[in-house]
Amino acid sequence: MLFDTGIFRPDVLNDERTANILLAATDSASLIRPGDILRAAITASDAKILAALSAGLAEGAQVSHVREIIDVYRPRDASSTFTGDRTLFSAESLAALDEFGRAFAADQVRLGPVCLELLMVSVLRHLDEEDRTYLTVLDPDAAITALRAALDADPPAPLFDTASGRLRSEEFTEYSWAVLERSAVQAAELGYDRILVPHCLLALLGETEGLAERLVRLQAKATSNPAKITAAIADGFRLGGRRPGTLKLHRGDIGEGLVGMLRTAQRSARTWGAQRVDTPHLLAAVLEDPPGRLVSILQSDPVNLSLAKLREHLHNAMRDQRGSSPHEVAFRLPAGLLPAEDLTWLARTEGIPPAPHLDGYFDALSRALHRRTNNHVLITGQRGVGTTTLITELARRAADGEIPFLARKRFVRVDCRAVAPEESGAKLASLIGHLDGRTDVVICVDGLGALLRGPSDTNHKLVLLGALREARIQLVGVLETGDYEDLLSGDHALLECVTRVEVIEPSREAALDMATRIAGRLSGEFGVAIEDRAVERAVLLSSDYIMYERLPAKAAKILQLACEDLDYERSQQGSERGTVGVDDVIAVVSRLSGLPVRQLSGVGTGAIDYQEALADEVVGQEAAVAAVASELRLIKAGLRPGSVLFFAGLTGVGKTELAKAIARFYSASKRLQTYTMGNFTEGHTVSGITGVAPGYRGYERGGRLINDLNSDPYCVFLLDEAEKAHPDIWKPFLTLFDEGWVEDQRGVRAFGDRAIFILTSNAGAEVIARTATAGASMDSIVRAVREHLPTVAHQKTGERVFPPEFLARIRKIIVFKPLDQAAMVGICRKMLGRRERFWAEKREKQLVVPDALVAHIARLSHQENMASGGKEGGRIVDKKIAELVEETIAREVERQPDAYSTCRRIELSFDPVPPAVTVAFLGGDGAT
Repeated sequence: MLFDTGIFRPDVLNDERTANILLAATDSASLIRPGDILRAAITASDAKILAALSAGLAEGAQVSHVREIIDVYRPRDASSTFTGDRTLFSAESLAALDEFGRAFAADQVRLGPVCLELLMVSVLRHLDEEDRTYLTVLDPDAAITALRAALDADPPAPLFDTASGRLRSEEFTEYSWAVLERSAVQAAELGYDRILVPHCLLALLGETEGLAERLVRLQAKATSNPAKITAAIADGFRLGGRRPGTLKLHRGDIGEGLVGMLRTAQRSARTWGAQRVDTPHLLAAVLEDPPGRLVSILQSDPVNLSLAKLREHLHNAMRDQRGSSPHEVAFRLPAGLLPAEDLTWLARTEGIPPAPHLDGYFDALSRALHRRTNNHVLITGQRGVGTTTLITELARRAADGEIPFLARKRFVRVDCRAVAPEESGAKLASLIGHLDGRTDVVICVDGLGALLRGPSDTNHKLVLLGALREARIQLVGVLETGDYEDLLSGDHALLECVTRVEVIEPSREAALDMATRIAGRLSGEFGVAIEDRAVERAVLLSSDYIMYERLPAKAAKILQLACEDLDYERSQQGSERGTVGVDDVIAVVSRLSGLPVRQLSGVGTGAIDYQEALADEVVGQEAAVAAVASELRLIKAGLRPGSVLFFAGLTGVGKTELAKAIARFYSASKRLQTYTMGNFTEGHTVSGITGVAPGYRGYERGGRLINDLNSDPYCVFLLDEAEKAHPDIWKPFLTLFDEGWVEDQRGVRAFGDRAIFILTSNAGAEVIARTATAGASMDSIVRAVREHLPTVAHQKTGERVFPPEFLARIRKIIVFKPLDQAAMVGICRKMLGRRERFWAEKREKQLVVPDALVAHIARLSHQENMASGGKEGGRIVDKKIAELVEETIAREVERQPDAYSTCRRIELSFDPVPPAVTVAFLGGDGAT
């Protein structure tokens, strides 16, 4: 390859680097040995060769020492004349050159850029005995390994993004990217329309205490400090005044010379074993082949720098830093823009716990992010199912190299959930502007819906669409399912730019695995132990009773609260307990759901007993409670998202009480949203439901129903006295009950498919009373009420209030039976229980009511209710308690104030003949 009929011809290589070193090796040597070629390569100060040789040096040694040692045992012979004949090469040199020639000829295209590295591999492999004897500071095998890494490496990654033409920031560290951004500023300030190599050097010198400044200080004279040197370079390249506008790190704004320099910097980074280009690699690339005009300025007054010394000092600095990990810097948004965290930085510095339960989502995620265009993702799901965990797990896998093409990407989570509509537009524009040009950043917007909603029913979807189409950002948007349906489901242009990944609520088994991991983290955070059974019960009870939230978040919330409770007991109350157990979890679930501890203590291991839970609140309505419990089981099983129920019955039979009980453990607010439909007897009053028309006062407030649904999608609505509403009032409910959504006058949409609507009515009261008095069975009463409801007419218009198409949208019509005496006894005991708690908590006195008096009150209440045709209902019990218990106590208090003040117990007695109630004030031991 290198010899033509015995004549040495390195020019046939077509590689100037290699040819110059081979020719330099033949200068002043009578017999050319491998050491001479090695000395020539070191003298040429080729950065890549010096870096590879550094890998084989003994501690404390420098590459220049190798050259000095060769100069001692292989002194140069100035009298020798080189003719190019093979006889002028030693046997070891010929073996090295022949081996190199064969390897290079076999694959010239691939090996062309690394021709010199290939030559040095052959030279080091064939060092002669003298070289090996004296070059003890150099380990040839280690140097060969470093050179082979350059030979076997894949081609450098593209510098520019194919779709947008932007410089790919993932190829650079935060520091080097900041240098390139300052290069663009320097170019504009000096009047250029392109960014050139000198502008990059100015930016490197502008780094406070940066490497370039330190190296310059090693040579600079006292009268020529780095600031003066920077000024001299700037003056030498100034074209005029500052150019209007700003140059960007885009293919069209970067000069060819700088493009070549950046490719050299990529190779330098690889030579030194770095994953990304850092500032030393930029400086090495500038110094490797600087423009002639820049060389002239650097070597002339007043700068007077030696480029050879700069390269040597840079090489030594890079050698000292070799093997050390680059300083990890977190990506930050401007202060005051939006709360953000660099998940990639977090994964690399502090670590993110793995989430293997999310494996099933990563094929779709990876394929979407790998696309050349429209590589954006929307992650949707209900709150609490793990959408945020999915983006943190994505960042962790990318940082750990599990998704190779994302290894250099930086995932930054921005929390936009609290952005107000009045601020959303400005914040979205600022976010896009700050990220423009950063191809390494994948911005993960948590709460994208809030960022897209503007004031007065406006939105910013077009702004986002433009940024996605122009590839100004790469987006992973996270939003709740309702926001997706409301804002984006019908926007086909925006949906073409993204891939939707829907996260569903995990099974109990998967949630248990997640909760176990969370428990481990909480144990360390609070310094407590958490029993395995407590974790299991947190998942089971939350799944059964916390219906307005989703796994795994609700189980994690319960465990967090249980740990906080125990931490409070230990730190504030002196408790020595150190373990969170089942009882702690049950106490938290009781507090969140409103259900008593005794009810929760026996469940959670099998099917939930809604019937028992509701029966504690509603007395004497076993069939109604069973029907509601059945509906709730279907909702919990996921077979129905929400429900519409119709409660028909006499006054005071427990319709409202049952609705309140449902709300206490289904609704997030625990409150029953009550709409008194008797307030909507006119058609125009529908504005109280869906808002007033444009131009009228209060239009901006929107519709009450829409606002209530958006504030609590799991709300329980009581539409009380439904038969009194004007037929027009039910029109928006027709759409809501059928399609699952409703809009107000502003066009704001709300989804009601997760809410429970309960209509209560006395419309069938006469039918119930008549058929019950006649002794009809409950089945007959239910059929009679259902036949009656379609005939109910509005008292003013005469129109049917509940037409067939409306009743068809109601899932269950539940008829409450008239109260019998047994029900009155149960109601009486329940109401007296409330009185007893009141006296104990507020008056610190025990109230004792005998069973005989309870039976008497129930008997009187039942008689009066029957005499009224069932119109009194359970409310009559409250009146009788006030009359026979509270008024009796009040009279006795007036008669015996001192005894009342000192007593600890108030005991009532009942004499049936004639009926009489008496009161005794007793001490704590029972004495008067």
